[in-house]
Amino acid sequence: MSFGGRIAKTPAVNRVVAALFKAWLRLAWATSRREQDGWDRVAELVERHGAVIIVCWHQRIMLTPWMFDLKRYRCQSLTSAKHAGRLVGWIHRAFGMGTVPMPKGVLGAAEMRLVLKGLKEGVSIGISPDGPRGPARVAKVTPIQWARAAQVPVVVFTFAGSRYWAWKTWDRLHFPLPFGRLALVWREWERSVPERLSPPEAEALAAELGAFMDKVTAEADARVA
Repeated sequence: MSFGGRIAKTPAVNRVVAALFKAWLRLAWATSRREQDGWDRVAELVERHGAVIIVCWHQRIMLTPWMFDLKRYRCQSLTSAKHAGRLVGWIHRAFGMGTVPMPKGVLGAAEMRLVLKGLKEGVSIGISPDGPRGPARVAKVTPIQWARAAQVPVVVFTFAGSRYWAWKTWDRLHFPLPFGRLALVWREWERSVPERLSPPEAEALAAELGAFMDKVTAEADARVA
């Protein structure tokens, strides 16, 4: 590993970078006109089921520190071991959210057990179904598998900003800028996932979820257009 790569993995460096991102995101949050729609329904689902699976396209993850009311409920996010994934994990921890790392970029048996144990104990999980490498806006089956195993609802979260940078990454990551308008939208995916599910059926449900996520994202975009 290069010297730069070793530096990027240093906890002290990651804490400093995460603190800078946190300060910038708080600035964008404080100086923007905000519209939020759908959280009350998520709170109802958490009260009823104990936890939810909350999904967000990788392109829209920068405001995920606000996707859950951490003063009332517990939530942890799934992050990869890549540089960007580690940074998101550090940012989430800076905001008080727990994280579940994926050392090899995929969930191993231990991580799967940890996530499912948390869901059954009232710890919601946040995931980008098209991460960590894409393709962009193509949902993998992971949240479907968890919904099947834990029998908890799936909720879509997204945001849109009238002012943002689109990073030159595989997902064209949206990074919000201050003094604009922000729309945060939560929507329940009103689709039950049966406990028995064949691989083709799981893939079909993942595609259906992805289409619904696109619809919710388009709704958020329209609110700041």
